[in-house]
Amino acid sequence: GCRVAGTVINSVLSPGVVVAPGAVLRDSIIFTDTVIGPDAQCDLVIIDKEVEVEAGAGVGIGPRETRPNQENPAHLTSGITLVGKQAKIGTGAKTGRNCVVGSRTRILPGAEIPSGDSV
Repeated sequence: GCRVAGTVINSVLSPGVVVAPGAVLRDSIIFTDTVIGPDAQCDLVIIDKEVEVEAGAGVGIGPRETRPNQENPAHLTSGITLVGKQAKIGTGAKTGRNCVVGSRTRILPGAEIPSGDSV
């Protein structure tokens, strides 16, 4: 039920996930009908349903040991980044570690979200 043209390492994909050429998923869980665009990078992330990670975007970028999430410091300290349902990570945008991207949030192309932030 998935179309994988990129690289998937130690990750779980739900039905309908598309991993475009050049994309790399590592240590991640990707839920139903999510699209990971060409040359996108996802490392240690949990991505909810119907999310679009556009070309060249990076989710969970940077050293795994970093500052905890400012809004959930007791729970997000291990480097995991969470992306909510129907969010869109724009072309070339980057999110750090321990980030939370809310449901239906749009991160503009080229934007950078530092480790530990929530949007």
